[in-house]
Amino acid sequence: MDDDRGQTLTATPIDTRNQVRVATIAATASFGLVVVSGQLKTMAGEIVAVWIAAGYLLGHLLTVPRHRKASVLVGGFVGNLVANLLGGESLYVSLSFTACGLIEVCTATLLLPQVHSANELIVPRILLRFVIVAGIFAPLISGLAAVLLLQGVFTTHPFSSFSNWVISDSLGLLIFTPVTINIISGEWRSFLQPSNRGKSLGLLSLVGCVTALIFAQSTHSLLYWVLPPLALLAFHAELSTVLMGILICISIAVPFTVRGAGPLWLNGFHTMEERILALQVFTLAALSIALPITALEVQRNRLLVLLRDGQRQFRTLAEYTEEVILQLGPDGVFQYASPRVTSVLGFSVSHLIGADISGLLHRDDVERVQLAMREAASAQSNESVQYRIRRRDGSLVWVRSFIAAMPMGPRDDNPSLLFTLRDIDEHVLAQQQREAERRRLEDLAYIDSLTGLRNRRYFDVEFARRLMAMPEDGGDPMMAVLFIDVDYFKQFNDRFGHQRGDECLRTVAKHIQTGIRTVDLPARYGGEEFVVVLKECSLALATRTAERIRCEIEALSISHDSSPFGKVTVSIGIVHTTDLETINTAELLRAADAALYDAKRLGRNRVFHWQGNLAA
Repeated sequence: MDDDRGQTLTATPIDTRNQVRVATIAATASFGLVVVSGQLKTMAGEIVAVWIAAGYLLGHLLTVPRHRKASVLVGGFVGNLVANLLGGESLYVSLSFTACGLIEVCTATLLLPQVHSANELIVPRILLRFVIVAGIFAPLISGLAAVLLLQGVFTTHPFSSFSNWVISDSLGLLIFTPVTINIISGEWRSFLQPSNRGKSLGLLSLVGCVTALIFAQSTHSLLYWVLPPLALLAFHAELSTVLMGILICISIAVPFTVRGAGPLWLNGFHTMEERILALQVFTLAALSIALPITALEVQRNRLLVLLRDGQRQFRTLAEYTEEVILQLGPDGVFQYASPRVTSVLGFSVSHLIGADISGLLHRDDVERVQLAMREAASAQSNESVQYRIRRRDGSLVWVRSFIAAMPMGPRDDNPSLLFTLRDIDEHVLAQQQREAERRRLEDLAYIDSLTGLRNRRYFDVEFARRLMAMPEDGGDPMMAVLFIDVDYFKQFNDRFGHQRGDECLRTVAKHIQTGIRTVDLPARYGGEEFVVVLKECSLALATRTAERIRCEIEALSISHDSSPFGKVTVSIGIVHTTDLETINTAELLRAADAALYDAKRLGRNRVFHWQGNLAA
């Protein structure tokens, strides 16, 4: 609590001192500028060419924070009033002049935005507002106020001309408001920079010399030849330098005109007041030319800076990003490649420029990349494509690209294409390796380790899938199921041992697989039982296939003295999908098993087709 109170008590005197300092500066500056304006008025024969003090006061008000504007106004009021009183004016006239000046600057302050630099005033939108408010509206308001307050003495006073009042105040505001802001913000220091100093001094010297040559003679009416040097200055200099050039013109033109020299003495003006008014109008015309040019040049320079910054940022991003940045024409020809292309593909940038990307693509990927390019160009959207591209050493690398159109204008029907190219070779190879590993593990899960055929787990899944893929109307293609059993296999195992038994099963499995088509599905169902699903097969074809298998195994003549046939044989049961009214895996397998049972019951070593009457 005590600390907070102490801080508050110490903060108030500091703020008060700051307010007093600001008011003192405003009072001193206003006093000095009113005195200088009075001297200019005396030079021009009691006719004011430019009223400087109003421009200073407005510039100061536009730059200070809101809580200090009152101090500036108080200081300006005091400085103006004292200078007018010391200049020999009565108290009423001095108060009237001061009040009209404050009305003018307050009106302009209320209608103009807060600024921090003079360059903010010449943004085109703000410049137009500044010219209307400070160059027209505020001077008209103060001029009307002066007419009302000084109507009794207006006709005999030096400011008896309303137009002279408005134009001199307008010139003061338009010229000295930016000058004041330029000084307060510190922008004027740019004039002192070695890169600007020589050019600015040269241009100002040119303006001064041309103005002096034109106004020193009274033979030729060359008044408007002052404008080209001012326009040149506006094209190549900062705002503060341009305004300084206008001031140089005025400071040279007024003395020559007052002393009876210059082009204004050739145009039929009858009084000095008319000549000064004409000089003021000419100065306004010069301002109307110089300020827009300066505003456009400032905008142009800002755009150039933004463009350079954007290009620099783009180059930095392109050089240090992980991805290669490419620009291709609509025909696929390289127009730009970032330096990283060398580390990714091995090509130098100069080698790629003018080459066609199709020559670097794997032949299987050319069509896919060209399709993505066409879609990106036509829809002007981002497209992503994964493909193989050839390195300089001839090896292929997997990459992924995002492709976007780069139209040069609103009606560019053949835009360039922006490519980002990322090396994903390791990722793709690792993915392919994982996929191969997955397939290997899947094979291990679905392959019978003894015979190499599919196991029962795989058979159940695949058999159900094939049945679901059959036509619902029951028409072709149909399928058949063969259930195969090795005859007297238990006795074979007991007689010759498990090792010979395993070898026998592998041999039977091999001849089952060679006796069927590649589209058929053979599997070891369990023990010495095998099952085969014949795809798109008629009953006759199924019977011939089963008989061929049986005969080939019998022809092997594998010795089996525990069998009445003296060799290894098989029994096969057949069922066809047309044999059942309802088709499902369980019913087909039960029917095939029943057919196998009948084949074994009838003496084995035979093929038997299921005859119906499946027991529940």
